[in-house]
Amino acid sequence: MPTTTPRGCASVADLAVPVARSPIRPVGPATVVDGWEHATGAVTRAGLRLCDLSHLAKVTVRAPMDGQVAAALVVPHGRAVRDAGARRLVIGSGPGEWLVLAPQGEGPALLADIEARVAGTGEFVSVVELTHGRALMRLTGTDAVTGVLAKLCAVNLSDKATPDGTALRTSVAAVVTDIVRDDVDSERSYLLHCERSSGQYLFDALLDAGGDHGIEAHGATDKDW
Repeated sequence: MPTTTPRGCASVADLAVPVARSPIRPVGPATVVDGWEHATGAVTRAGLRLCDLSHLAKVTVRAPMDGQVAAALVVPHGRAVRDAGARRLVIGSGPGEWLVLAPQGEGPALLADIEARVAGTGEFVSVVELTHGRALMRLTGTDAVTGVLAKLCAVNLSDKATPDGTALRTSVAAVVTDIVRDDVDSERSYLLHCERSSGQYLFDALLDAGGDHGIEAHGATDKDW
């Protein structure tokens, strides 16, 4: 009998190669890079930009907020700090809860490293890799607050209240979202992290809110991390 190739597959051989996909539809054409589908659209020069970073490695840690694990992670609730090489970002996302981000493909190594660091503390600790289970995006531009977030979120995101390196959990467009102020080359920028099932909705809501400020979506680059 003839073999039927499912829609979206170039050949039957493609079925043997698993492809990870973001919950957010690619902006324009897409290609597979190291097992992940990526948008290949050119980086926009717009003053207000949004890109999907769901492919980044994500590990959550839960432990006593004043214990040995908390001391090892260093970063307190409400703050976000990059390591010396700027490859990992540790976010104090809640009391006794941390989110650690790293480049694509580093999830297993990141998980193993954190498990080694918390081993032997005697504390009740939960360390879980959630790379494929969460959505992550970056909103960048001078008008990121006034042009987008202020329309969808009631939190004061002024420089004085939430400077670079601030982390908080709130509602954005009625979605529970971690917001991390993570400026890029001194330009105002925010990472927004939510459940996978809400990723596309939140991405679209941000684009809709920033429409009158010329927001544009683009494929992620190394600079976006």
